[in-house]
Amino acid sequence: MFRPAAWQAFIAVAEEPITLQEALAGKDGPAWKAGWEGELDSLQKNGTWVVENAPLDRNIVGCRWLFEQKEDGRFKVRLVAKGYSQEPGIDFQETFAPVANFTTLCILLALVAENNWKLHSMDVETAFLNGVLEEEIFMECPEGIMEEYQGKKVCRLVKAIYGLRQSPRVWYQNVYSFFLEHQFFRSTQDYSLYINYERKLLVLVYVDDLVLAAASLPDIVWIKTMLAKAFEMPDLGELSTFLGLEISRNRGQRLLTVHQGKYMEKILCRHGMQDARPSLTLLNTGTRLLPSKDSDTGSQGLKTVSLQLYQSAVGALMYAMLGTRPDIAYAVGIVSQFNHTPVWEHWMAVKQIFCYLAGTQGLCLRYGATNSSRGYLDADWGSGNDRTSVGGYVFLLNGESVSWSSKKQTSIALSTTEAEYMSMTQAANDIVWLRGLLEELGATGHIRKMSQLHGDNQGALALRRNPEYHACTKHMDIQFHFVRELVGDEKIYLEYCPSSDMIADVMTKPLPHTAHKKLTAAMGMMDRTGKSYRTLREGAC
Repeated sequence: MFRPAAWQAFIAVAEEPITLQEALAGKDGPAWKAGWEGELDSLQKNGTWVVENAPLDRNIVGCRWLFEQKEDGRFKVRLVAKGYSQEPGIDFQETFAPVANFTTLCILLALVAENNWKLHSMDVETAFLNGVLEEEIFMECPEGIMEEYQGKKVCRLVKAIYGLRQSPRVWYQNVYSFFLEHQFFRSTQDYSLYINYERKLLVLVYVDDLVLAAASLPDIVWIKTMLAKAFEMPDLGELSTFLGLEISRNRGQRLLTVHQGKYMEKILCRHGMQDARPSLTLLNTGTRLLPSKDSDTGSQGLKTVSLQLYQSAVGALMYAMLGTRPDIAYAVGIVSQFNHTPVWEHWMAVKQIFCYLAGTQGLCLRYGATNSSRGYLDADWGSGNDRTSVGGYVFLLNGESVSWSSKKQTSIALSTTEAEYMSMTQAANDIVWLRGLLEELGATGHIRKMSQLHGDNQGALALRRNPEYHACTKHMDIQFHFVRELVGDEKIYLEYCPSSDMIADVMTKPLPHTAHKKLTAAMGMMDRTGKSYRTLREGAC
């Protein structure tokens, strides 16, 4: 089973109090009380609810206070509705609300570094409280206020609050109306990106966090002023953190560095790996993880592990991969296939990824003004447990990774050519999206370069260029042939790349340390600390 330290570290992460009574009675009671009173004041100012008699024939939604100590030392208290107790069709209808794509953020940061634009951020205080509800929702009285009404009175919600199923959608509609009123164009490629072409101003929205980019500071000041008038929104100044990503700039050299150093330390500590011996090996070459069968669970060599801990670890690794660590995309994709029935072998693979992160915490993405933009694709034929292939691709903008993927293909390929042919289709989908986004951002100079797709399989490249009918290809699904049309329309340019230089190889299979390090550097990743890892033992985990 797990080391006691790992499980104890995992269950001890949530040091924040659970109830209001516990918060006020603790050593940080005054700080929590100040945060609670501030939240209560915001709720009252916004006219969030109206106290009424409890209806006999309606569902009453529960609520609780949520306590969180921020990294900057603030004690944040928030009232959260128990959305799981809402009744569909009565308490809510539609719930979907778009959020910013990480690829959009990477492209935005790359263009900011290239053009030396201003980059600022803002955070909306009590964002969800700004949206007016269309549905009639009744919520129980919160703990600590109106206690004499408990069981007799309820709060009829007028404004949305955190936790309600429809709150993100209501808030998004509010934001969309604001930007539309101020002559912003909403991107058709990412509904969370707003562009004001007259002022050359970009705004990226992720729920209540905003990234502002513009060529001149007066335009930044203008949109900040407009936002502050419409919403309760403090000015956070130049962007330094966003969704756990740490951002620093060297304006003189036009460099912008993005990393997740604090997040890495946090997840290592959370899963009892803070003292793990650093390793240079992500996964051992030839690693093949097998699914467990119910009849074998608990047998020799297949000891069961905590499902909660395993899923938490994989989820934490996945967020690191999506943010700044394309080098672990393949490994995370492999271990995530066993989230339902993990066994000891799977957990050991997860631990090895943590050891690799411990040894490479200094790796980062550093966007600059280099003139190198292109895409790479690759596939590992029949490497899956069910004989499916793994396909992957990487797109570089100014020499740094902005979009990457490692996925198990949905159907079985009969040859390496077919596997790469299918992987090429996945990359082509991304190219179409990237072209549209770059055009909307005005970065037309990069469109031709980003449309260059490099592969190392001559057969797949020939198959895309030449629309020949052949007995070996007639069984392929028609969806994989649409790239031929893109090539004919000169929206994609296929190029050959030797296998030794195929960057996307790191997305499809475990590699020896030397090859993995070479391709990781080729993706634009570099060590921000200057620390050398040569003294670490390979496979030391």
